[in-house]
Amino acid sequence: MTLVAHDDEDLLTVQQVATWLKVEPQYVYRLASSGALLRVYVGRYVRIPAASVRAYIKANTVEAVPLPVRSARRPGARARRRLRRAG
Repeated sequence: MTLVAHDDEDLLTVQQVATWLKVEPQYVYRLASSGALLRVYVGRYVRIPAASVRAYIKANTVEAVPLPVRSARRPGARARRRLRRAG
């Protein structure tokens, strides 16, 4: 399956948006109902503007935060005793 680059003026079907976001179509309907995605009715059909999908992706993208590097700690008393007996 190839994704086609979408213009901001494009109106996408629910299935196209679901494929783009890699989710089920029902989830796209839920996003549209909640107001997270804009929707346009063309007769009885629901269409989602590509700009709305891009805005949703941008608003919900979170950068990974690297964990702080911990320095090596000295072994506790019990571990030191075990090391002395083994060595």
